[in-house]
Order: sequence, then structure tokens, then C-alpha cells
Amino acid sequence: MHALSLGVSRPIVRRVSCLVASLALFCAPLVADAQSAAPFRLSAAPILTIGAEDKGPAYQLDRVYGAVRLPDGRITVGNSSTGELRLYDARGTFLTSASRRGGGPGEFDENEAIVPRVHGATVVANDMSHARVNRYDFSGKVLPQLTLKSIPGAVQSVLDATAGSHLIARATASPRLQGAPGQRISTRYRFAVYDSTGMQRAALFELPSRERMVHAFGGSMRFPYIPFSPEPIVAASTDKIYLIRDGTPTIEVWSLAAKRIGTLTWNARPIEVRDIWTRWRQAELDAETRQTSKLFYEDFLSDRLPLPQFVPVAEAMHVDPAGRLWIVRTRLPWEPARRCDVLDPAGRFLGSVALPPNFTMLQVGVDFLLGRARDDDDVEQVQLYRLTPVGAR
Repeated sequence: MHALSLGVSRPIVRRVSCLVASLALFCAPLVADAQSAAPFRLSAAPILTIGAEDKGPAYQLDRVYGAVRLPDGRITVGNSSTGELRLYDARGTFLTSASRRGGGPGEFDENEAIVPRVHGATVVANDMSHARVNRYDFSGKVLPQLTLKSIPGAVQSVLDATAGSHLIARATASPRLQGAPGQRISTRYRFAVYDSTGMQRAALFELPSRERMVHAFGGSMRFPYIPFSPEPIVAASTDKIYLIRDGTPTIEVWSLAAKRIGTLTWNARPIEVRDIWTRWRQAELDAETRQTSKLFYEDFLSDRLPLPQFVPVAEAMHVDPAGRLWIVRTRLPWEPARRCDVLDPAGRFLGSVALPPNFTMLQVGVDFLLGRARDDDDVEQVQLYRLTPVGAR
């Protein structure tokens, strides 16, 4: 069941007349111009595709949650089903695998979601199963691992973003999946800034996770997420941290010293859950292939659920090298593709960019978009698109 994870409240819309002292500091919320034209265009087709059924195991992808293009054009792909961090050259030719399943140095558990990120001259990837961050050089060599040392250190920290020489992570304790039917379950995230040795340097904010609900049906007890319940979204540039706290069209801006230095808003039109609930519920049920699960969710997805008022404004957020924010708007099941709202570093709305069908954005560069896609035969792929400013030749 692919339940959505964020909630949205009414957007804040007001005019701002203050002077922005720099691209980093904002004296009041900024409001987007929703009528701006698309600021970028994508190439009509991918300029590079990795992933094919007929080229051998090194090109067969499954459960790709993260991929990143390195400064020299090589691409690192987290193939989570095999526990591999794979390295491909700039033409998409397989070079090596830096990891495998296991608990040894640089290895991943079979249930880990491998999301590589560039951190200085290294690649880092969270290994939550072994409570560490695995590190590699750009050739795929395993480097000494990091343990993120939370304050207090009673809960595990999970890597969320890199910011220059710093790491942004959340300390979390797994929710206790138990309780009486109808009980709501959540946990708390404590976000913090860590240095390159894994030591916590500054506490950022504490937020709730999205909620689950205890639900009993047909003799079984499950703990599904409540549709549209909010989950915080965090992204970072080299010197700032951006937070969508509760799914509203408001972005908090924080410094690496854990000081809130600004707020951005933009005109993301809210959609009321009640207006799309019947259609959304049917689409989710139609996507279930197992009859037992379909029956369970038919009972769970009822009007008794404590649903938020609005559909979430965003499902992800990325920062490009120029400091622009790419906010991936929530895609409803019947929409053919996602789209991104793009804000400049001062929070001005530049326009929206339509993403290709079946494409999930993983990284945005100066002149490219990298993401996961599926072809017409449902083969999982990593695709690279050229990104060009509108008006450029």
C-alpha cells in the first residue's frame, strides 16, 4: 500500500516589503508567483540510462532508493535488493560494486534502503541496520565507518542530508508496534548537525513522525500509516538546512549553528482530502495485488480515519548547486507524472518543471536531473536528463 505521507494546512499568503540583506537571510516570509513560466526544460529523452534485463546482473536494478552523480560524471547507484553500492562510468558502463549484503565493513543488511550522498571527496550511505554510516572514496574503496553520536546517546541516528563538511541526521527510536485497535502510534525525531567525525555539534528541532494506527481485521493485527499524515521533509545546501515541518507550503531556513534564519512560502494551491478521498481510496485498492491485503485495506480505509484536511503540498525537496530549491509536489495516483516547484535562494518562485512519466527525482545538478524510472516493460532504471535554463541556447 503506497499511502501518502504528508499533510497540508492552508497556505500563508501575504506580501512582503522587506529588503533581503543576502541570499542567505530573510526578514519575512516570501510568497511565490504561481503564474511564472517554467524556468528550465529537460531533454526530450534521457541522455543516459542504466538498467536492462538482458545485459547481466550488473545492469539489473531492484529497489533503487538513491543514486548520485559524482563530480567527474560517474554515477553511484544504491541497489538495495542486493546490498550493492554500484559504480558506473559516465557512459553507464559498470565499473565495480563497493559493497554487498552482510555486516562487515562497507556492507549492508538485506532490508536496508541504500541512499548514497556526496560528502566532500567521499560517498556516504546510511546503514541503519548496523547503526553506522558507511563511507567510500570515489573509486569505491571502503573507508572507515562513522557512528553518529547523539546527545543523549540513547537512540539511533539516521543520516538525512549532507551540508558541506557536516552531516544532518535524526535521532529516532522505533515506535512500539502494539496497542489496542484504533490506537494511534507515532515517535519523535530529534534532528541535529554532526561533524565529519560523527560527533553531534548542534541540536536543530524535534518533530513527530507520521502516524500509524493499530487496525485489526480478519484475525490479524497490522499497523498501517494514516493516509496524508505529516512527515517532516529536510534538505540541505552547503551552509543551510531547509525544513517543511508539517506539509504546508512553508519552508523554514536554519543555519548549521541551529539558528532559524528565515521562512519561505509559495502559492501551492491546497487540495482538500474530502474532494479526492473516494477516488484516491479506489486507486489505492486497485493497486493491491493480494486479495488478503485488499480486504484489509478496504476495511481500514474508511471514513472513520482521522484524516487531515488537506492533501500534502510536497513529497520531497532537493537543493541544486546554485542554492535553488526543487520542491517535488505530491503526485496523486491518477496523475501521469510529478512536477517540481522551483524557488531561487531568496525564496522567489521561478516556476514549475514537469518531470517525465514514471520518474522519481533523486538528484539535481547544475545541468542535469538524475532519477529512478521504469520502462514500458516495468524494468527499473536510473536515468539522466539534460537540464537547460529556458532562453539558453
